[in-house]
Amino acid sequence: MKLKESIISITLLAGIFLFVGLLAAAQNDVQISDTSRIYQLNDQAYQYYYYSNLDSCKFFALQALQWSDKLLGLETVKNNEALLKRCKNLKAISLTNFARGIENKNITAARDTLTKALELVKETGNKREEAAIYTAFGTMYDFNGQSELAIQNHTKALELIREYGSRSEYAMKLTDLAVALRSNGSYGDALDKLMESLKISRELEDTSTIIETLLAMGFVYAFVEQWDDALSSQQEALKIFRLMNDSSGIARIYNDMGVTNMTSGNLDEALRLHRAALTIRLNSTEYYGTFASFVYIGQILEDFSDYEGAVENYKSGLQFAIKSGYKISIVDGHLSLGGAYMKLPDHEKALHQFEAAIKLSKEINDATGEARACMQIAKIYIGRNDHITALNWLNQAGEVAPKSNLKFLEEIYQSLAESYFKIGDPENAYKYILKYSDAKDSVITAENLEKITHLTNKLEFENKMALQKESNEKMMAIQQGQINRERLTRNIFLLGMLLAVVLGIIVLVRFREKQKLNRRLNETLANLRATQTQLVHAEKMASLGELTAGIAHEIQNPLNFVNNFSEVSVDLINELREEMAKGDQQEVDAISGDLQQNLEKIKEHGKRASSIVKGMLEHSRSGSNEKVPTDLNTLADEYLRLAYHGLRAKDKSFQSAFRMQADETLPNVNVVPQEIGRVMLNLINNAFYAVSEKTKAGINGYNPEVIVLTRRLNNTIEIRVTDNGSGIPDSVKDKIFQPFFTTKPTGQGTGLGLSMSYDIITKGHGGKLKLESEEGIGTVFIIELPT
Repeated sequence: MKLKESIISITLLAGIFLFVGLLAAAQNDVQISDTSRIYQLNDQAYQYYYYSNLDSCKFFALQALQWSDKLLGLETVKNNEALLKRCKNLKAISLTNFARGIENKNITAARDTLTKALELVKETGNKREEAAIYTAFGTMYDFNGQSELAIQNHTKALELIREYGSRSEYAMKLTDLAVALRSNGSYGDALDKLMESLKISRELEDTSTIIETLLAMGFVYAFVEQWDDALSSQQEALKIFRLMNDSSGIARIYNDMGVTNMTSGNLDEALRLHRAALTIRLNSTEYYGTFASFVYIGQILEDFSDYEGAVENYKSGLQFAIKSGYKISIVDGHLSLGGAYMKLPDHEKALHQFEAAIKLSKEINDATGEARACMQIAKIYIGRNDHITALNWLNQAGEVAPKSNLKFLEEIYQSLAESYFKIGDPENAYKYILKYSDAKDSVITAENLEKITHLTNKLEFENKMALQKESNEKMMAIQQGQINRERLTRNIFLLGMLLAVVLGIIVLVRFREKQKLNRRLNETLANLRATQTQLVHAEKMASLGELTAGIAHEIQNPLNFVNNFSEVSVDLINELREEMAKGDQQEVDAISGDLQQNLEKIKEHGKRASSIVKGMLEHSRSGSNEKVPTDLNTLADEYLRLAYHGLRAKDKSFQSAFRMQADETLPNVNVVPQEIGRVMLNLINNAFYAVSEKTKAGINGYNPEVIVLTRRLNNTIEIRVTDNGSGIPDSVKDKIFQPFFTTKPTGQGTGLGLSMSYDIITKGHGGKLKLESEEGIGTVFIIELPT
């Protein structure tokens, strides 16, 4: 029998014997020795949770909870502190497993149950169980798309595990945290955690954690569209499952590789892999996995326009969804099958599937599934030109659809507007046209912000990987140089020993060794220069990423104004119509004036958004590096705000005052605006970083502040960037403009920003870049540019 099937069979058999034993024991009074039964019940509950049988998990956890309460009621337990702690721990474990069993149906109740478990376990001081509860919180939040809360709870669990020192648990928790970071779009941080987890688990030869980490790495690479790396990680996990002869694990990898190929557009290979997974799962009791394989195959066949083949796979998958007992999966099965019937087309069978989906969705309070089914039925009636019936279904879909699903609401409102128009109801048609327009605008805004965020995260990931690669190559070059020097020393020693006998041969060999070493040193020097060029490019791209985060925040303000004035204008139009109907010309003129003012405001803020985008494009364009007359006050003010909002986009808790003190008599100066802007952004970012780090020290009465000042001094323009951070020690001031020197922690700075800034000001513009700093008081960077 294959490994996972054996485990499932043993688990089921153990559960039956355990339950029979408990029924017999229930006839007698509870005893202290019954703690072992509670441990067995909780172990059984967790096994069912691991294999996704949540109803059985809930059942056994409830039994354990009842026995725990009975033990806690005994006077013997109440009067013995050690026993009381033990029984409280048992109840906390029981509550945790019960929460796991209900998390897919009632997340609020699951959260409250875990909170009770956490309160109990904190009373006992059991760090291991406290970490397990935070892990359960993190898994639950991650499953429900609340990645920030998931990260917070997994981080707390990681800190607790570090305290009690279990390396295997620490490695697994790193992987859990990485999954949450991946869901949050922090791909670089996620990969760092996974690499650390993989290193520890390989040292421990922990096969289970190695596999989970490799699979998580595969999906991180897939999210940033590095398909080859994603498949490579999955194939490495596949080799381990094959060595273990674990057919269930092999099917799981085939499934994951199929998803990767589907996402990358390689549908033929995806179809082959999902069929291979299905062949294995059909010979097992993995009902949910079998359902998933049938659904993936059906989706690919739909993409190939093989609707009959899709129907057959969805029908088979639906049967396995029913066997699995996951009602939400059964709803998905009906919806998929109904959608394929629509494409055949066989509308009667499609209606039957959608009606079944609605009935089951209502039973389990699945609003999304119900709304999707109603929408599909409406489409069928629209196709039949029966818009009255279609409207009933569309209105029902609109009532139950989650308000957060703007894309779905946009489709519903559009269909409602079209159907009302078809039946000759212009008033309702106009009403839903307005709703459709609002929803569409919101969708476009959300999609644009999502694209910017995804591109920024992807750029940060690629920059991080590039810097890591170059750093590794640099270390390898240094190590190779050290090896060469050691080899040379050894050779010299040996040659010295033989000098008297083979002096002529020694001289020849020594000459050849010098030639070889020179070539290697020249190659190493060339590689280091290439590395420096690439790192400079990476620094520039990092500044673009920071600028993009600030622009994303800045562009939201004018968009909010546009949305608000648009909503007010819609109301004014309605009032205008009413007053026109009354014939009140004076009121009509007044409302028209208000409406004109609103439209001017919309135009003004639209131009503001356009100017922000234009500025971003100018920053990212390489240009010809020509010097042009530039308003340095405007440039400094723009980058001050963008730098602040860029840091706020990364760290919502960050707060700092900032001021622009501009000399209004400043003339335009011939500079390369992109280069000067890069210098300003670097200096201002450093200033905000300094005050942020000092804020974290928790100094009473400290108010962080950054000031940018411009002024004219004879034939020189001076720009000063001042912060009241912790200052720069005297010991490092002489090194501050050297390449690769940084005071930031590892991974937070390349050490190239100030070096590049110094070269831009001194070599590119004939100016000066100075530093004034007092440790504990603050720092001033001074740019001097000739007029």
